[in-house]
Amino acid sequence: MKKILFFFLPCLLFAGQLHLDNLETTLLMKKERKPVNVELSVVLQGRDIEQHDVELMDVVQTAVGSFWAETLLTSQGKAQFKKMVIDLADKQYGIEVDFVFIQNIRLETDTLEKCLELIRELPR
Repeated sequence: MKKILFFFLPCLLFAGQLHLDNLETTLLMKKERKPVNVELSVVLQGRDIEQHDVELMDVVQTAVGSFWAETLLTSQGKAQFKKMVIDLADKQYGIEVDFVFIQNIRLETDTLEKCLELIRELPR
């Protein structure tokens, strides 16, 4: 156990963190084919990661956009999302992301209906 700790300790000392809070995007629900708003907060950890915030935001948005809303909420979907972020960051920008931590995923359904209600309530 001590050998493992000594192996990972130098990696943790040089690893930086990037917090991407409250990223918003729209995904489709698979069954109803209706759009839902998704709010996502993630923490990315890796070496010199703070210098690539714009590129990593693009990577996270690209990864999120490739999922159905329901899939993203499952444990398998979250694991695939994390793996996809790590792979895309390396493939597209050569950025080494060691860990992806999901802090928050929130789906807001019925957004279209809420907009229509607000429009109907406007004075004419």
